[in-house]
Formats: sequence, C-alpha cells, structure tokens
Amino acid sequence: MSALGVYFIFYGILAISHILVQMTIGHKEHRRQKAKHFTEWHQGHFPSVSVIVPAYNEDPEILEACIRSIANQDYEKLEVLVVDDGSSKREELKVRVYDKFANDPLVHVIYTPINVGKRHAQKFGFNRSTGEIIVTVDSDTIIPNGGIRQLMQRFKDPTVGAVTGDVQVENKNVNVLTKLIGYRYWSAFHQERAAQSYFYVLMCCSGPFSAYRKSVIDHVKDRYTSQNFLGKRCTYGDDRHLTNLVLEEGYRVVFDSKAVSYTHVPDKLRVYIKQQVRWNKSFYREMLWTLKSYRRHHAYMIYDLVMQLILPFLLIIALGGMVWQSITYGPHVIWHYLLTIVVIALLRAAYGLYRTRDAGFLLFVLYGFIHLFLLMPTRLYALCTMRETGWGTR
Repeated sequence: MSALGVYFIFYGILAISHILVQMTIGHKEHRRQKAKHFTEWHQGHFPSVSVIVPAYNEDPEILEACIRSIANQDYEKLEVLVVDDGSSKREELKVRVYDKFANDPLVHVIYTPINVGKRHAQKFGFNRSTGEIIVTVDSDTIIPNGGIRQLMQRFKDPTVGAVTGDVQVENKNVNVLTKLIGYRYWSAFHQERAAQSYFYVLMCCSGPFSAYRKSVIDHVKDRYTSQNFLGKRCTYGDDRHLTNLVLEEGYRVVFDSKAVSYTHVPDKLRVYIKQQVRWNKSFYREMLWTLKSYRRHHAYMIYDLVMQLILPFLLIIALGGMVWQSITYGPHVIWHYLLTIVVIALLRAAYGLYRTRDAGFLLFVLYGFIHLFLLMPTRLYALCTMRETGWGTR
C-alpha cells in the first residue's frame, strides 16, 4: 500500500472515530438531561433575570417579535434591556418598535450615543442590569414561552457559570441553504455541544440565547470589552470569548436541550460565507484563550479542540492527494474519494435521523460537499486574514 493510501486510512479512522465519540457522549448527555439528573429550582425561588438585547439597524418586525417574545415570558423576576447601538434608522425603530413597549414596565430601551459595537452595547446592559442572572439574546431571535425558565434550572448548581440553550432556525423553510443550516445547527448543538456539556466544558455559549451569572459577568466584563488580537480591538467572536472567560474563572459551562430559541440565519450564500469567515476567525483566535483554562477542566476539552483544529487541514491534504492520484492513475480515483465524503456525511446524519425521525437529515450529504468545496476554502481565507476586522453578517 502506498504512503498516500495509508494516510487516507489514518484520516478516515481519525475523522470517523471523532464523530462516533461525539455521538456516543452527546447521547449520554441527552439521556442524562432527559432523566433530569440536576436539582431544579422550585416556584418562587427562581433567580432574578436581566435579558440584554443589543440591536443595530435590525428589521423592525423581527426586532419587535424578539422583544415581545421575551416580555411575554412567564417568569416572576424579569427585566428586558434593549440596547440600541447607535442605529442609523433609530427614529424609525423608535416609532415602529420601541414606542410600542413604552408602557411595559419590564422593557427598558437604552440608547448609546454612537455605534460602539456589540460587546460595548452589551456592557451598557451589563452595567444597568439588576438580575442575578444575565441572559444574552440576539435581536433576530425569538424565545418561546418557558425558554428562560428552563435555562435558569441549571443555575441551581453553584459551579455552573453559564448555560446555552438549543438554537433552532426560524427561517428554515426559505430555501435549501436555510434547511441545510437548520440541520447543521441541530448537529452542532445536540451532538457536538451536548458532548462537551457532558463534561461541563462547553466552549461556545451561542449568541442567540445564553445565560451567565451576573457575579461572573461583573468580574470579566472589562476584559471582555478590551480584548485585542494582533494589535487590533476584537469586534467579533463575542460569544466564544465570553464563554472562554467563564471557563477561565473555573466555572462549568453547559448546554440545556429543553431551553429552545429560534434565530434567523442567512438565506443567501454570499451572506452565509461572510458569517462563516467571521466565525472561523473567532475559532482560531479563541482557541488560544481556551488553552489557558485546560488545566481546570476535563481533558475532553483538549481532545475536542485538537480534533476541531486538525481535521479540516487533514481533509485538505487528503483532497490534494486525491487530485494528485486522479492525475496519476485516472479520474476513477475521484469517485472513491467522493464516496468517502458521502459515507461520512451519512454517518453524521444518522444520529439526527435516529433522534428526530426527520428524513431531511439525508440532505447532510449535500452539506458534506458544501463543507469540502466551500467552507474549507473559507477556513483557509479566515486564517490568512486574521488581522482584518471590518465585516459583518448582513
């Protein structure tokens, strides 16, 4: 057998074993949460909550739906702090959104004097918040009634510093792209994050719906807003960095599958690629911060982090080897490689299909090709342009 053939086998074993490990541990976490292994709060003893919603030039209908979904929560001690981060269409948002909540005692709108960025907008909310727990919600996210109450259950454990909910896709049925993103989100939360949660080392509390102890936020918020990388102020990766700061403080971070939210995702490929560039940049940068706290947490953190780091690059090498072999031995080699992609994609889809009985997970085969031919080049581009910070998702 050639050296390249040995490499293909090595890569296949590494990739498939990582998927199987995630599935096995993620399912153990699913069963553990289903059995409610943790102690819950009782009526009248839930902690007070401040929900912070930073907004910048959001679609008025989407923003109103977000705020209303939070204000309508059945929760005893709740305040909603909407931080308008210098929106250029602020007057329109006042008329179409903010004024509708003027008489709602739960909702308070904070106006920053200029556009300061999401982290600093959140800090305006942190400084004004009075709750024992701070919930961060993106302005394009909807929280069904009961979502915040469910998220709070995990804070009965004093060692838990942050919790992320199950983020699903609100606009899933717009087109094929949003459907694929929806299935990818399910896999990311119920397989990857669930496995991390089993060992209390969840490495990214999702921006759309997460919660933190205010005592921890007060301790790390200045570090959160003053983060610099390669000589520039960090303007992206806020969710990953805030999670890293919680882990660095020695707290556990977990995922709660029953605390559901719905967020809007890109429905155009161009916007999706821009989002992925930003997310990948934050992953590579935040990996350095995650390593700071590895001694304080379970070894699974390092295992999963290393696998996430090296597998994509091993895949690129495998792709290069496939191209070389196809030139040397003929194009039939390509079919073997593409079959491998299909098998791995079906393996990823198998767990979602088992848990949800949704045949749409078979679309994950298509996502496998998007991952290889679109997202892998995006990762390389992100790594090569780490110093650039001027982009967004819209």
